[in-house]
Amino acid sequence: MFVLLVLGVGLLCGSLCSAAAQSEVGYVDGRIVALGERATVELSDGRRVEALLPTPLPEGTGMSTPQLPDYRVGERVEVYFSPGPDGARQYAVSDWVRRPALGWLVGLFLLVSVLVGRLKVLRAFVATTACLVITVAYVVPSILAGGSPVVVSLVGVGGMLVLAIYFVHGVSWSTTAALLGTLLAIVVTMLIGIFFSDLAHLTGLGSDEALLIAAGAAQVNLEGLLLAGLLIGALGALTDVTIVQASVVRELSHVNPAFGLRDLYRRAMNVGLDHIGSLVDTLVLAYTGAALPLLVLLTLNDFGLRRALNFEFVAAEVVTTVVGSIGLVLAVPLTTLIAALMFRGDKLALKRGELELGHGHTHDKGSP
Repeated sequence: MFVLLVLGVGLLCGSLCSAAAQSEVGYVDGRIVALGERATVELSDGRRVEALLPTPLPEGTGMSTPQLPDYRVGERVEVYFSPGPDGARQYAVSDWVRRPALGWLVGLFLLVSVLVGRLKVLRAFVATTACLVITVAYVVPSILAGGSPVVVSLVGVGGMLVLAIYFVHGVSWSTTAALLGTLLAIVVTMLIGIFFSDLAHLTGLGSDEALLIAAGAAQVNLEGLLLAGLLIGALGALTDVTIVQASVVRELSHVNPAFGLRDLYRRAMNVGLDHIGSLVDTLVLAYTGAALPLLVLLTLNDFGLRRALNFEFVAAEVVTTVVGSIGLVLAVPLTTLIAALMFRGDKLALKRGELELGHGHTHDKGSP
């Protein structure tokens, strides 16, 4: 699957480059071979062109631009081309080419992950790639076609869950309990998100991206798109929480089959509460780090907290962050309850590898 994805991306890039070469305006990649007042750039097709270099805004305009590093000979750059005043094509260096660095970084991540986590991490990477394919090939086109982002994302998340849980962790009663708990937590999260989005009068127009979508694709429900992003963004953390809780209940039930529903739930929640505590701390720090530029902007403009919270782009971040966190916290008791109902009495078979202590108990009972 990963190989097919790479081939698909390669074909797509090839077709885009071909289309760019035939268009009057567009972007092409090249490498700087000489620098002067202009840059001499060798394009990917071997041609050498003279390209303008970016210049800062003149003084006295009331605006300033951040000091960017200078371009150097040998660097790969993205070049913008368009017709000049005389009709001939003119070129301008627009940015560095960052894709190779990203590719090397992903390759390093894969290498480190596989060396440490071996086959399971490789399966996780394949599942993640498949989830991205579902997002790009199904969720995004369906939303652009005018489908309800909430319904589309729920269907897409269902497929992602099967990949994220069954493909990575295997098919067993524990993973089935985790899957059911995650699905229930997602539904609850979506209902809470819909309610508070309406209560806060969120229109989905709180970002530049949303305004561009509204201008180019008026059929897209932007409020629903906000909720769809919330669901997909919370999915990874949800599966992490539910897998752990289902495994804890499974272990407790196997160690002491006499535990009833109440005992299993109470003892597993002792572990779950610790998980919730660390999870809340992680979420707050993660969201604070992601929102740091926004916090700097608000402080720079000297907005008070009361005024800042009334901006839609701030309110939308608060709603999605808090609602997603509520869903993650609720996933712990929901999954624990489902797993306790399934595993009390230790009547369901342990699949080989499901728990270390269960290897000798897989031949006498069925498993899903």
